[in-house]
Amino acid sequence: SKLRPTYTDPVTRELRSWIINPMGVNGDFPVWAVFWCILPALGFTVLGFLDQNLTTLLVNRSTNGLQKPPAYHLDLLVCGALVYPVCAILGLPFPVAATVRSLTHLISLTNYDIQEIKGGGQRKVPTDVVEQRVTNLGIHVLIGLSLLLAPWLKYLPKAVLYGVFLFMGVSSLNGNELFERLALWTIWDTSKYPQYPYLQKVSIQRVHIFTALQALGLAILYALKSIKQVAVVFP
Repeated sequence: SKLRPTYTDPVTRELRSWIINPMGVNGDFPVWAVFWCILPALGFTVLGFLDQNLTTLLVNRSTNGLQKPPAYHLDLLVCGALVYPVCAILGLPFPVAATVRSLTHLISLTNYDIQEIKGGGQRKVPTDVVEQRVTNLGIHVLIGLSLLLAPWLKYLPKAVLYGVFLFMGVSSLNGNELFERLALWTIWDTSKYPQYPYLQKVSIQRVHIFTALQALGLAILYALKSIKQVAVVFP
C-alpha cells in the first residue's frame, strides 16, 4: 500500500490532492462562507483550549508529585504554530489532548506507596515519578510507524483494542475520588466508612448529594457523546 490521501471524488473518482484548496476542491466555495466558518471555528477553539489545558492540569496536579514545572503556554504554542496549520493545509483532523493515554502514561512512570486508611480501605499515594522524555518519544515514533504497519495492523482483532482501552480507562480510575465516593453507597453503616480526608470536613449527606450530581452529569455527558448529531460538541 502507498501513503496517499484516501478521499476519492465521488464524481471524477480521482484521489484528492495533498494540499486542500480553501475555496473548495472545484473552487465553488463562496467567499462569504469562509467568514461564516469563523463562528463554529471559535467554538472548536474553545473546545481545543479546554481539552488541552484540562489534560495538562490533571497530569500536573500537585498530588502527582511531578518535579519539573508545567508548560501550559508552550503546549498551546506548539499546537497553534506547528500542528494545527499543517492539519488545516493537508485537510487532516485536528488532534486533541489524549487524556486517558496521558494519565495512563503518568501512572506507568509513578512509584506508589500503599497506605492503609483508618476505617478500612487502601489508597495509593505517589512517592516519585520517573520524569524523562524517552517514553514520550518512543510512543509517538511508534504511532508514526503505524502508517507503515497498516497492512498488518488490520488483522488485529477489535476485541484486543477494546481490551487495551478498557484497561487504560480502568487503571486510570484508581484513586479517583468520584468512584471512591460511589463505593460509599455500598456501605450501609456510615461508621464503617473509610476515613477519607473530605469526610472529616464535609457532612456525609452533602458528600452523597455532590456525588449524585456528579454521577448525573457524567451520565448526561455520556448520553450526549453517544448521539452522533451532538457528539462533536462534547468530545
